Amino acid sequence: MARNLDLRKKIVYHLAVFIILLPNIGYTEVFYSLSRFFAGIKKDNSFEDFASFHQRFFLESSYKPTSALNFLFSGNIDLSYFYGGFSRYEFSMNLHELYLSYFMEHIKLSFGRKIINWGNVENSPVDIVNRPDFSEGFFNEPRFSKVPGVLLDFVWMGENSSLNLIYEPFFTPPKFLDTGSNWALLSWSSLYSSFEGDKDNSQLRLLVDRQIAPVVKAYPSKLSDVLKSFGLGGNFYTRLDNLSLSFVAYSGFSIFPLPFFDDVFLSDFARTPGRLSSKFDVSSAEILEPLSRGEPFVKLEPKRYYVGGGGWSYDISGYLLKSDIAFYLLADFPDNNLRVKEFNLFSFAFDIEREVIPNLFVIPSFRGFFNLSSGEILLIEKGTFLPSLSFRYEFYIGNSSFNLLGISVLDIPVKSKDLRSYFILGSLGYRPIDLLEVSINGYIFGGEEISLFGFFKKNSAISLWFRISL
Repeated sequence: MARNLDLRKKIVYHLAVFIILLPNIGYTEVFYSLSRFFAGIKKDNSFEDFASFHQRFFLESSYKPTSALNFLFSGNIDLSYFYGGFSRYEFSMNLHELYLSYFMEHIKLSFGRKIINWGNVENSPVDIVNRPDFSEGFFNEPRFSKVPGVLLDFVWMGENSSLNLIYEPFFTPPKFLDTGSNWALLSWSSLYSSFEGDKDNSQLRLLVDRQIAPVVKAYPSKLSDVLKSFGLGGNFYTRLDNLSLSFVAYSGFSIFPLPFFDDVFLSDFARTPGRLSSKFDVSSAEILEPLSRGEPFVKLEPKRYYVGGGGWSYDISGYLLKSDIAFYLLADFPDNNLRVKEFNLFSFAFDIEREVIPNLFVIPSFRGFFNLSSGEILLIEKGTFLPSLSFRYEFYIGNSSFNLLGISVLDIPVKSKDLRSYFILGSLGYRPIDLLEVSINGYIFGGEEISLFGFFKKNSAISLWFRISL
């Protein structure tokens, strides 16, 4: 009870500070309150959260003291409650973006904590500057799907062309959870099955309570290794009538750290016969044994890679064609025996956007990953192909507007049928007035547990969102 009272006092204090400072920040461009309710479609074990509530207050303000200078700030206050597994409250007050921009006639120079978007399509293979935020999985808002990095951003703007150069002085890690959440790297399903002989869950609770950390985040030091952990890249864009072209080059660290498993476990894993899915049945002894030697079962470490690529878009007869391609050189990936090795990879994205009737857009899309090296990459095989179909439709009834969105993605690996999976999202949004939007959403994941979307199939859920904008 005392802990809950302290938490409430802390929440009230931060809200008061937030409200007091609000008029002094400058010109407010965006301020909203977002309430979200989630309910799981299936609860697989006693550790999974069955339902959750999230309240977010978001503020974005810009201040322009002169015509050449602009200061932008954005941040959010989050309050969450989880029910069903380990019922808990979580509170956070986070800085999102904070940077200063300087404008000249054809030049814009920015420095600070910000997000850079590259590519012509959503989830582009060349949109690689900022690392992802996995903490809310697929349920996150697009605004919070990336982690802002500390960047020096230079943009030259011509009449039909632009050049964007970025320098990242040190590595900014992605956001993710190792244990303790439905979206954790070590899922409840895999941990629960590993510790199924632990009838009172005493061993598993050691992991959950973080008394034993199964994951070590070994990022480069931001001080001593600053010359090793930088990122550097550029994006050139030009437009010719209905055709636009872009070219990208980047050298930096992988968007997600690579898993390095215990060497003894890796040796046993390589000798174990059978299908890949059956080899992933890891026992509690295999997880806990390395701790007796003072080693973690898994540690995560980012690795440098090099990317070259580009994209194009072309508007022809009402069809908007968009595509991005990327070549990843000397990129590290785990092989089928979980050992991290260097590979060369080709990745592409292709969209066709068409307005079928007024306000109804249909978008067939294609994503692909192809291994150009002789070895095999875990789950990718020699190639993975992801076709998808999405649509969005806006219609009006009286003075109210409705938005209907549907997305289905099917993962079809070239070789292994066991790795097929799918993801379906349906959403209906209702806006009775400009300041209020309500939406109901359904998320369905399916497939083998080691597949791209099958890993999250226990996270299938329905949700209700309320957004109030001022």
